[in-house]
Amino acid sequence: MEKDYSEDFLSWAEDCVKIVDKLSGASVPFVPNAPQRRVLDVMERQRRAGRPIRLIMLKARQWGGSTLIQVYMAWMQLVRHTGWNSVICAHVKDASAGIRGMYSRLLREYPDELKTGSSKGWTLTPYEKTQGVVEIAARDCRIALATAGAPNSVRSSNLAMAHLSEVAFWGDGEADAAEEIVRTVSGTVGRTADSLIVMESTANGKDNYFYREWKRAEAGESDKEPVFVPWYEIEMYSREITPDEREKLFASFDEYERELIARGVSAESVAWYHDKRREYPTHTAMMAEFPSTPEEAFSTSASDTPFREEDLPELTDRAEEGLPLLVVLPAASLDRRAMETFVINDGIVTATGSLPLGNTVSEMLGEARKWGIDRDAIMCVAAPPDSADYGHAVWLAEKAIEKDVELFRSDDEEIVITLDNGCISRMIDLHHERMDEGRVRDTDPDAREDYLLFRYGAPQHTPRILARLVALTVADSLDVPIDCSDLLPIA
Repeated sequence: MEKDYSEDFLSWAEDCVKIVDKLSGASVPFVPNAPQRRVLDVMERQRRAGRPIRLIMLKARQWGGSTLIQVYMAWMQLVRHTGWNSVICAHVKDASAGIRGMYSRLLREYPDELKTGSSKGWTLTPYEKTQGVVEIAARDCRIALATAGAPNSVRSSNLAMAHLSEVAFWGDGEADAAEEIVRTVSGTVGRTADSLIVMESTANGKDNYFYREWKRAEAGESDKEPVFVPWYEIEMYSREITPDEREKLFASFDEYERELIARGVSAESVAWYHDKRREYPTHTAMMAEFPSTPEEAFSTSASDTPFREEDLPELTDRAEEGLPLLVVLPAASLDRRAMETFVINDGIVTATGSLPLGNTVSEMLGEARKWGIDRDAIMCVAAPPDSADYGHAVWLAEKAIEKDVELFRSDDEEIVITLDNGCISRMIDLHHERMDEGRVRDTDPDAREDYLLFRYGAPQHTPRILARLVALTVADSLDVPIDCSDLLPIA
């Protein structure tokens, strides 16, 4: 007899769903970890009470919150209901595509004995040639894939569920713009039993819609229940303590770490935290990446600068001869653009000046090409993963290739460096390492003030510093000293 999974999500997930294990890369059954089970308990409590499922989730790193939400929505569509349409609205297009890929894999590995009708009906197929909407014909349900930059495509859809991802970054962090996007998407979801709206994000400071909604939820004024997962609930953030090191390690814990122990955090987790802190220039910088409380997440994500006075580059009047490098950030908004020039010589990166930004991205390309060709330079194009900025960057990079400009590519052969949070964090870490080695110089004294204005939560507001971080990363990926003849040109 076929097993009834309609009231047993956990059994269904373990028996019927395969995900890719992040450590091994193998396809494994989906068994929720401790943080995922805590979030699941909240959703199941609401569902069993016959209430609409409403959640606002403040995320830490690498615990699978988005994966849980997607699998739970799949359970609703594949087991509990037919015609149960959903929307996934992410900050950027690539994130939506990744979510679609996860759903495709789930269907591909779904048990045959649970599939009714033809196998084709259990695949994601385009819905009536509608861009961004796919269907599972066997379940008569549609899944709309939208981005915060283009939410209107789902305005008239008959939706039962909405997963809103990285909301703190919607509308470039502007509260009114993000509120309008959320209203557009979630306004199509009715307040019925088993309907679902999950709003989730990493923190992006306090000056945005997501923070306001989180505070409303904490105060009990929202329809959404707040859930925060601190770093110490995530199993991978722990390490073994040997008997020989225990006494010395405990003696080295500072007041904050001892307070974690007093709050019930395991010694093994605090030992991991203690070691990890050594990678960051300040404790505040560490808390921005691994918050213990919502207050830490919101207060550090946008207010802390990772650069202190001692982190500022050595000033020089001129640069030595070497490999010329131009870093271009062709953002949609003029105040987020940058075209900064550098010289890489014997492992030292020197910022040498700025090029005129012009009024259009096309004018930027003209200036960049003229400067680069005159000097046999290499050019690197970078952009944060915002739909408008990234589109401008891709256009400029492709046009540069057409005009025979020597263009830097990532290890993955990407022609645009994507400045997401993880990438920027790694760039900052590299900057501190190279500063300690005396390998960072600048000819512009005004840039020193920009370093101190740089913020984790809003790096796009200091684009010249972003360009300097990119330049350092480019230099680190090359065997310097080097000249352009050693680089493979892009056809």
